[in-house]
Amino acid sequence: MKPIVTYQFIILVVVLLLTQLRCTTSSSSKSFSDSEKTLTEDTNQAMMDAVLSEKLQQHCSLWLNSWERGLKTDSFALVRSFTSPLSTDWEEFDVSDKNFSDYRDKIYYAPNGSYALDLYSYNLILNKKGAKIYAVVDADIQIYLIDIPHRQRRPVLFLGPSSSIDDGFWLSDSTVVLVGWERCFDCPEEAYRPDVLKVNVFTGETVEYQYNAAFPHYNSGFLKQKFPEIIFDD
Repeated sequence: MKPIVTYQFIILVVVLLLTQLRCTTSSSSKSFSDSEKTLTEDTNQAMMDAVLSEKLQQHCSLWLNSWERGLKTDSFALVRSFTSPLSTDWEEFDVSDKNFSDYRDKIYYAPNGSYALDLYSYNLILNKKGAKIYAVVDADIQIYLIDIPHRQRRPVLFLGPSSSIDDGFWLSDSTVVLVGWERCFDCPEEAYRPDVLKVNVFTGETVEYQYNAAFPHYNSGFLKQKFPEIIFDD
């Protein structure tokens, strides 16, 4: 009888161990899922900080109101932080050049006056006819950082037709804020989501905020509002 009892005892122990292992695995899996869900919720709740929100309202109120319903700065959430590769190739460039005269009043100077941000000369193609100025808007956008004292510039950001930069401002002598939109490819229908980028123009460190809603149309009339003296070809 002893071998039978021993055999039954061993089976019982094995069953108990397997049951305990299954329960432990199930509990661990549940805990991981819960923590992952919480982390996601916390990330989604990382909203734009008060300083950036105030500066955005101060410098980009026209852009905020250019959408079919006005945007609220407290509805922008942090979506990612990354480092964008920056070009190290500077090209000769002088803002006083006569070929740049039509864009000279459209660049943004850093607080120290040594650098400027050029948002429009690449994609806003201007043509003067007498006293009138006409414009065609290119689908691609290239943004330049201009080094005023050294008379040179280099690209900071290039965007294709699925996204846009509409406006911007300097937050400090090294950081700029760029506002625009991005095509929402995850949306069930064609839609566009307002986008805000905070970019260090010397290191490429970037923080991106997106609006919590998408729109069926982007703010196509913004440049007409910003530059009322220009006649845009539709």
